[in-house]
Amino acid sequence: MFKQKQITESGIVRYINGNRAAIEIVRPNSEECKSCGVCAGIENKPYLLEAEITPNIYVGQQVTVQVAEGSPYKSMIFLFVLPILNLLIGSLIGQKIHCIFPNSQDIRMVFCGFIFFIVTIIVVSIYDRKLRSRKSSRRAIISVDTQNSFNPIAR
Repeated sequence: MFKQKQITESGIVRYINGNRAAIEIVRPNSEECKSCGVCAGIENKPYLLEAEITPNIYVGQQVTVQVAEGSPYKSMIFLFVLPILNLLIGSLIGQKIHCIFPNSQDIRMVFCGFIFFIVTIIVVSIYDRKLRSRKSSRRAIISVDTQNSFNPIAR
């Protein structure tokens, strides 16, 4: 259920910036794209992936890139189930605490549930930012096609 799916794409290195390369996907893997739908309409537009380079990579070289795609179920649980669960837990804790709004149990339950909900949303957004910054490292060049590459320096 939470397994990562490995997708391989072939592309051409368009530019290199430091230890990262922008790779234009030549033809998307149609079997993998049927279920994904992220790159819909790629036929007319260039689709660029960013990956860490390996030694002896140059602009114009044809490469094969492996992309690790995570399961969407983990994100759904974090986004939908966890905040609602913490809202309920906060309401139960608010029912037992008497130092906040000592005269009304209902206000305590709503207040504590809302605080737990907001804290959970903040934690999930921080986790999402860290996951997005790490996502680019899930792409790696796994092979280089030396016969179909174009080296502008060699010519």
